[in-house]
Amino acid sequence: MWFTFGEILSNIVKTMKTGKNASFRNVVERHRSVTLFSFLDVQIAWLQTVGRDGTAQNYQRARNSFSLYRCGRDIPLRSVTSELICDYESWLKRRSVTRNTVSFYMRILRSVYNKAVERGLVSPSTPFKYVYTGIEKTRKRAVDEGTVVRLQQLDLSGRPSLCFARDLFLFSFYCRGMAFVDMAYLRKSDVHGGLLTYARRKTGQLLHIRVEECMQRIIAQYAPLACSGYLFPIIGSLDPGRAYLSYRSALSYYNKHLKELSALLGLECHLSSYVARHTWATVARKMQIPVTIISEGLGHRSEQTTQIYLASLEQSVIDNANRLILQGLYL
Repeated sequence: MWFTFGEILSNIVKTMKTGKNASFRNVVERHRSVTLFSFLDVQIAWLQTVGRDGTAQNYQRARNSFSLYRCGRDIPLRSVTSELICDYESWLKRRSVTRNTVSFYMRILRSVYNKAVERGLVSPSTPFKYVYTGIEKTRKRAVDEGTVVRLQQLDLSGRPSLCFARDLFLFSFYCRGMAFVDMAYLRKSDVHGGLLTYARRKTGQLLHIRVEECMQRIIAQYAPLACSGYLFPIIGSLDPGRAYLSYRSALSYYNKHLKELSALLGLECHLSSYVARHTWATVARKMQIPVTIISEGLGHRSEQTTQIYLASLEQSVIDNANRLILQGLYL
């Protein structure tokens, strides 16, 4: 849990010795000594506690980068200035870090700093005002409809690992580009009454997908092999830490197998865990499905256009869009 300013001061008072060291002046001085790394460590630990291991790892990556820049020297929160952050950005650029990676670190550190401001640990300011925090467009990662059909028809007899990777890729596509992390954490209880309901690990947004026949075939094939209540045999433990490590290992093998499938199909653009998601969006757009429906189907709550023009779409509209896509491809 995050602490209010009053709670922090109360904790400081409790830990200080009685007498003159417990004066308000000394309490304030102790409060001012809160450092960036210590505050980051608290947030990383909290994220791990609530099972947000991926976000915790991203925070750790940003911490490691800034620590390397600082040669391991911590810094008081009040010393995080625009001059310091601009110098950090220059340091990253000299190391040939890509602009999107620079932005990735900056956005995490900015979020952490803003949380510190909200909790009264540092005075409001804008130290990240002059650094890049946008997202540059990257090369589109999608394959055409013909490749999806070829994947469906590919004979993988005697190669169960490749078959499983292929089926997960197709399941992701069938489910409106579901992310691999969300597939990995799906539970059998998420499928009920002809609907697949899950919360995106990245945003927490709750999504509902009508289970089409092509999805049910894959579920029926692999659900009996899964353990601990999961829908697919990807994660084998309910322990958050072990589950996350299992997911990371599975993701690595998944991408490795998709690369092998790419070679079998002779693809110039290698398949990856992201390609199914991009492909669903690309195919949907080719079919002239409105961008607003595509955005809602993908669970892009953060897209400004979606936020401005839509509050919520009829679930049937999204499901009909998905059925239209699948009817044109599934054999």
